[in-house]
Amino acid sequence: MSQWKQEQFKKGMEVYSSADEDLGHIENIFDDCIQVQKGIIFHKDRYIPYDAIASVDADANRVYLLVSKAEAKEMQWDLRPSEKLADPVGYTYDQGHLPDSPPPMA
Repeated sequence: MSQWKQEQFKKGMEVYSSADEDLGHIENIFDDCIQVQKGIIFHKDRYIPYDAIASVDADANRVYLLVSKAEAKEMQWDLRPSEKLADPVGYTYDQGHLPDSPPPMA
């Protein structure tokens, strides 16, 4: 269960990697993830699950992830986490590749 809630995020907040690399901004906010709009870093919209968020700095209007820019680009975040429940391969992949995530379900 994530510590983050929808109310902690605002549309337009900047999203940064664990190495302080700018990844884009929040386009939409859902109950299980934030949507980062496609741009220079991401070639398609990404749905970043709350479990991948390290911290939120409301004063600086920033969200920091647990992963680097390179790791974020490799993550299977092209669907919302709730949509992946119907896709056990995608769900299992994320569960085994997020820092401090539980092991994949057998």
